[in-house]
Amino acid sequence: MAVLDSLSKGAVFGLTVEDCGTVIVSREKSGVLFKNPPCDEKPDFVVTMPEKVFLELSSDDVSNLSTQDYLAFLATNLFGEPKGTMHLVINANFLKLTLHGYPKLIKLGGIPLLKVLKNNGLESLSAIEKKLSTFRNK
Repeated sequence: MAVLDSLSKGAVFGLTVEDCGTVIVSREKSGVLFKNPPCDEKPDFVVTMPEKVFLELSSDDVSNLSTQDYLAFLATNLFGEPKGTMHLVINANFLKLTLHGYPKLIKLGGIPLLKVLKNNGLESLSAIEKKLSTFRNK
């Protein structure tokens, strides 16, 4: 998947589906690996979602979207309405997130993602950084 392939080597994040468990996704030199926790890497962030949202994200209708539309769909579920669809806890600082390639996702998401971000008050990199700081694991 272009989204995961665009991340830098060393990027690690967790995906938790409520009532189902957690998987750790790691971008390695050899490709993308999926691991069961606990593992050696501390994830840069962990996204938690209800099972129904995960099933929707992996449905044929959604998974067949273009990369741009898929990223816009994810951002809508994370930042938009209805609130509380997905939860994000960030463990890494902004520099580490940048070095792991996450800002590349904005470019990859193109106009559809930028529209979602703008509609949710995230029109600049500083606004995005400020919003992400509210998700920091304290």
